[in-house]
Amino acid sequence: MTSPAHYILVALTLMSAMISLTFLLAWRTLGEKPHALSWALAALAATFQWGLTPLEDSFPSYASFWLTINAFSVLVVTLGLAGHCQRSGKKTLERNLWPSAAAVYFVVVWTTISNPHVGISSAAVPSFAAISLFLASYVVMQNSQGFRPAEIATAVITALVGCSQAAAATVTFMQGPAANAELQALYNQIIFMTLPAGYAGMAIFVLFIIASDLSEDMRKLAISDQLTGLLNRRGFGEQAAQSFATSRRTGQPVSVVVTDIDRFKQINDVFGHSLGDEALSTFAGLLKLGRRDDDITARIGGEEFALILPGADLVDAMEIADGLRSLIQASPMNLDGRRLTMTASFGVATLSNKDSCMADVVVRADRALYKSKREGRNRVDLDSSQMLLAADGSLAQISV
Repeated sequence: MTSPAHYILVALTLMSAMISLTFLLAWRTLGEKPHALSWALAALAATFQWGLTPLEDSFPSYASFWLTINAFSVLVVTLGLAGHCQRSGKKTLERNLWPSAAAVYFVVVWTTISNPHVGISSAAVPSFAAISLFLASYVVMQNSQGFRPAEIATAVITALVGCSQAAAATVTFMQGPAANAELQALYNQIIFMTLPAGYAGMAIFVLFIIASDLSEDMRKLAISDQLTGLLNRRGFGEQAAQSFATSRRTGQPVSVVVTDIDRFKQINDVFGHSLGDEALSTFAGLLKLGRRDDDITARIGGEEFALILPGADLVDAMEIADGLRSLIQASPMNLDGRRLTMTASFGVATLSNKDSCMADVVVRADRALYKSKREGRNRVDLDSSQMLLAADGSLAQISV
């Protein structure tokens, strides 16, 4: 082995060890997510692969050396793609990885020992790597939400490395049953020109993905209510601003429903705060039932919740609110052995041409909620400023 190649392999071995340790720390400190552990193990397998490559003379035979190196190569590829599947929830693809990896390794063993064929034996793992890298690139882009830079960069570099592996597999397969010195030299050039940089690039951008995921998790944590899993007031404000901008741009209506649990303080006083929290979680779950993908549900106060209903005019919003009111009343809870029937009051408002932001709509819906409370609870109301044109041409307030 030439001296430059030896130095490259030593550098790759040390780099892989450091990458493995970095992924392991990320797994341990960032919630022990399985994909981080898979990537740590992939880098560890790469450490052995690169570290053993210069030690060919230490093996009892070339066949044992070749099969060992290829075993670690298959592990690197399989664990790398498994990590992307785990991160993206591709369980079917993940389940099929290991049988596929075993089949590829069987081909290597068969064409190395039982029926020697240099071209197939040398091309099997690079071909498997190329296919796996293209799949990984596809999985990353399919999982991407909003085209995050980390995912785009990872998908691109992964696809490029896949192309280099495909080229390497093609060249080495052309050797046929017996080795060809020229084609082997070309294969080595492709590998040493593309694989070290590609491997390092993929590792860096996958680490970038982990950091980006952490940032996204922190953002979601900042806008989420920990008890109910709904948006909190901050998240509601962000979504409300987006809904306002969309409505103004498209001309579609958007309505707001504000609601809270009637006499919630009594629930806390009688059953305690722990069961009161259970009541809030149940109430939140009922509000989410049957919601459309575009609807936004949030907890904006202690027992106060709000919904943004894109595309819903005032009549639609009133019907939705009354449907929720009926559902809540018809869904009693069992708290501490006692049956509790909850009711809720609702206030509804819709965006008008006079509103400068969605907060104006929320204020009207909130006023309507308090009107509902004053007039007996367990009802749906509008603010007095919210009027509709009746059939006879007059302005009439709608109240359900």
